[in-house]
Amino acid sequence: MPQFDQASWVPQLFWLGLVFAILYFAVVRPTLPKVGRVIDEREGRVAGDLDAAEAAKGEADAIRDRYDHGMADARRTAQADVVAAREAAARAVEARMRDLGGRLDAEAADAAARLDAARSAAREGLAATAADLTVDAVRRLIGIEPAPAQVEAALAVQK
Repeated sequence: MPQFDQASWVPQLFWLGLVFAILYFAVVRPTLPKVGRVIDEREGRVAGDLDAAEAAKGEADAIRDRYDHGMADARRTAQADVVAAREAAARAVEARMRDLGGRLDAEAADAAARLDAARSAAREGLAATAADLTVDAVRRLIGIEPAPAQVEAALAVQK
């Protein structure tokens, strides 16, 4: 194999150096700055995207915080409104109960007065009926008709 022949090593090294130099100066040297610019552009674009993502995240966090605060304020307002509505309803119910209690007390007093009047009328009617029955019973039993004043006096003693 000619590669291992020590006499051909120097020309092989010469051609290797020449081809390497040609490839380096013809291919690598002109393309290396372009590759560097592309890498720099990509790094810049990635950094810009990361900055934009960080800004978007900050904005999203701010929106989330405003939303959370808004919801908390809305809950507090709603709870305060519910408490106020319950208190107003309780006051309205209490006022209606007082009015109803007053009306029921008035109706009960009126009914008691009518009952007392009916009792008095019934007692008077009962006394008159008892007097009439007593006069009729005395007349039938002994044949004497007593005077109404005597019967009323006798009945008054019995009470």
